[in-house]
Parts: sequence; structure tokens; C-alpha cells
Amino acid sequence: MAVAPEVARWVRAATTLAAKLELAGPEQLVSYLPRRHEDRRQGWHPSMGLPEGPVNFQGVVTRSKLNRWRGRKCSVEIDLEVISKGLETGDRVRILFYHLPFMARAFPEGKRVAVYGRLEEKSGILRTIHPETETIEEGKEENIHLDRVVPVYPLIAGLNQRRVRSTLYHYLRNCWPQVEEAFPACEGMPSREESWRIYHFPSSLPEVEVARRRLAWEELVASRFGVLVRRAAREAIRVERPEKVRDLIGPWLANLPFSMTADQKTACGEIDADLRLGRPMHRLLQGDVGSGKTLVAAHALLRALEHGSHVALMAPTTLLVEQHAAALRKLLPPRMLEIVTWTSDSKPGPVGLFPRITIGTHALFAAKARLARLSLCVIDEQQRFGVKQRAAFLAKGERPDLLVLTATPIPRTYDLLMNGDLDKSYLREMPPGRGEVKTYVREAEAEEKIWAHLQDRIQVGDRAYVVVPRLGEEVQDPADEASVKRTYDFLVTRFGSRRVALLHGKMKEQEKLRILDGFRKGE
Repeated sequence: MAVAPEVARWVRAATTLAAKLELAGPEQLVSYLPRRHEDRRQGWHPSMGLPEGPVNFQGVVTRSKLNRWRGRKCSVEIDLEVISKGLETGDRVRILFYHLPFMARAFPEGKRVAVYGRLEEKSGILRTIHPETETIEEGKEENIHLDRVVPVYPLIAGLNQRRVRSTLYHYLRNCWPQVEEAFPACEGMPSREESWRIYHFPSSLPEVEVARRRLAWEELVASRFGVLVRRAAREAIRVERPEKVRDLIGPWLANLPFSMTADQKTACGEIDADLRLGRPMHRLLQGDVGSGKTLVAAHALLRALEHGSHVALMAPTTLLVEQHAAALRKLLPPRMLEIVTWTSDSKPGPVGLFPRITIGTHALFAAKARLARLSLCVIDEQQRFGVKQRAAFLAKGERPDLLVLTATPIPRTYDLLMNGDLDKSYLREMPPGRGEVKTYVREAEAEEKIWAHLQDRIQVGDRAYVVVPRLGEEVQDPADEASVKRTYDFLVTRFGSRRVALLHGKMKEQEKLRILDGFRKGE
């Protein structure tokens, strides 16, 4: 079937644009949403005075002049007689373009033009430099860039607003295939196809919100549906629970030097109930720092080990791996099990005689990491790992149980979408003797007070750590966030080199552990 040349042209343009944006095809361009919309319908005329921001107006070209300088430098002056309410007002505005000689031919005398830009007055002449313009043709259905609510898109190198806007406008209008409704729209909502068109090229700003709500509603329904499908698929899986071969929980609880909190007991009971079911456990344990998540995790690890299987705990950094190993060695009976760590530098060792807990980083995904008969996977700071990483960890076993730990408060909507397939346990109370965790937010102007407070606390024997977002000096803007090294230099100057240590992920493991151990001891 023959395709009209104009349609073929915009299909090619859309395909090129999609490739530039690394989208699968032109059909995906609808998902390249505007960052914002600008209302460029309000016309300006000189009687309104000189505005502060950009304005939209129309005019008729009365003069177009090319001024050449030395070499290839030039300027183009285009004089317009402003039109207000369809009538020429006699007021004039000058448009200036620098080093674009072709603009003199683009605006012949008598051409009607729409303009959007900032005005200034110089030598009694109103002018605008390099504004957005669009010629107004007889019989033209509507403008794309001016005299309407205009979409403003995020850009990458090699793209400009006019190209993106024109391509999307013509593709949506003439080439975009009809879209099937994934979910029937609620009463009063536009269809999915209509919502995409409105969001890109609305006729008013309130229309944008209507379209956004329709698309957001569908995205929410689709995401929630996906969570329910994942949960149903998980609950359909059946596992055979092996017989208990040893008692680890009883002696462990009998020798704990403290009592669990009510929340810890509840969480342990929920985990025990999960591990008796004929399907894998998938549970999220959420609690603030210091609420005792490690103790509950230790209970889960021991319960799984009672059945003669292997268990593993994954943490995002080597330092956290070492911290977990140290904490579990204190909590768990040393003569009854073996605790080993596994990082990218680890090598397979002999398999011991005792039940084993392996604690490691993402290196646990590696083939050389021996996790035979893996029945329980525990993930700390689960928000630091992606869905694929979590799946890769679970793939080390045959339908293992999963317990994920987080101290990060999770907004309810995000929790429903991302963790809706997980059962939840919460630790809301602190164990006796644990200090209350207090969080303070201070303005940048209070930085000196923060350092002074820190100095006072250190002088009475307290310890502190400062976390900064960057390691090196690879910062484009000198006013950007502080780097680790720059902050270290500042603290050494303020507190002295014997009281400050530098710690970051690119250091050797032994050096990191030495510094961390010294920090714990207060050296």
C-alpha cells in the first residue's frame, strides 16, 4: 500500500529521533514526556509596557536587513509592526539574529510572524534577540511552537525543542498507530490514546492535569496488577520442608544475655510460621537503626540451619559484610556453626563440618561462590540492590526463602508497588538501653555551628563520622557537593590529623578494617 510522502517523511523523522533518544522505536516516542508546558497564548502589545519575562506577540515584517562584518560574522535585523486583536498597531519591535545570514531570507517583507522572547529597550527601540519564531501561513490549521500551550522537552546533545516538538506533533497527528486500551477508562476520563495526545499538545493547562491523572491511573493499575501477579506466582510455588536435624534456637535463646522486645518476638514468630508453610517465605523486615533487625535475622538463619541447609546474607559493601560477621559471631554460638565472609577477593575454601552462614557482597552471585543446599537468603539494605540482583541471589538456591532488611522508611505508595509481593514485619520499639535515634536537618548557613558542636562532642570523648557524596574532585561546578578528600583536608585542619581518618570504598580491605577497628576502639 502506498504511503503519502508527508507521512513517510515524518515516520522517518520519528524513527531517527527515537534512535537518538535510545528508544525501541517511534511508537515509544509518546513516553518521552514534556518536562513542563508554557502558556504562549497571551498576546502582548506595547501599551502593556516592558515586561520582565518572555512574551508572545504577532507582527508583520516591514524590513529585513543583513549586516555583514569582518569574516563570516553578521547580524540580521527584522523589523515587525505589532498586531493586536488582528489589527496593525503602528508600534514596532526589532528582532536580532547574530551570525545566521539565512534569517534575512526567511522573513521577507509582508510575512506575518509569531514571536516568543524577552524584550529590551535600547536607543528607544524595543528589540528581542534570538527569539523563537513561527511564520503564520494562510490556511494553516494551527501553530506548533507559539500561540498555544507549548510542551518543553528534556534535551540531549544534538537535539533542540523545535525538532523534538515538530516531530512529535506530526507523528502523533498523522502516523501514530491506534492504541489499544490496556484498561478501560473510568467515567469522565479520556481514552489512553487521547490522553497521550493531550499531554503532548494540550489546548489548555487544565487539560494537562486531566491527561496526567489518566496516564498515572493506568500506570498505577498496571504496576499493582503486576505485583499481584508476582505474588500469586510465588504463592503457587511448592517446596518440601526437610526434617529438623538439630536444635539451635533453644540453646541460643537460653543463653541470650537479654530479652527480645515484643516486636522482635512477633517478627520471629511470623518468620517461623512462614518457614513451616509449603511455599517459600518472602518477607520484608523494617526497623530503624538500632531496633534489632540483626537479632531477628540471626533467629531466621538459625531456624533454617536446624534443617541441615546452607544460608547466606548479602550486604552492599565489604564494610557491612564485616560488621554483620562480627555482630553474628557475638550473637550466635561459636561452637555450633561456621560463619564465613565472601567478597570479590575471596577464594573457595574447604567445606567445614558445621552448618555454615555465608555473609557476602554481590560477589555471592559469582559461580565460584559455593552455596550448596541454599535454603535462606537474607538481604540487608535491600533498596541498594535491584530486582535482577535479588533474582540472581535467589537463583543460587532451589526456591529458597527470602528475608530482606531495611532501615529506610518506605512511602506507602512505593511500598505497595515495589514490595507488594512481600509480607511485612515491623520493629517499632527499641531494645532497652538503646539510645533514641534523633535526626536533625540544618540549613547550609548553620554549617559552622555544626562543626563547633562536633568539636565539643569529640572533646568529651564521643566519636563521629561525616558522610559525603563524592570520592574525588570530578565535579564540574566548584560549588558542587564536597568530596571525601576535600572534606578530609578541612577536618584535619580543624581537628588535627591524629583525630581524623579517611575511609572510602577504593581503599584496600585491610586498611579499611584497620581504620574501622580503630574508630570502634576510640583510637
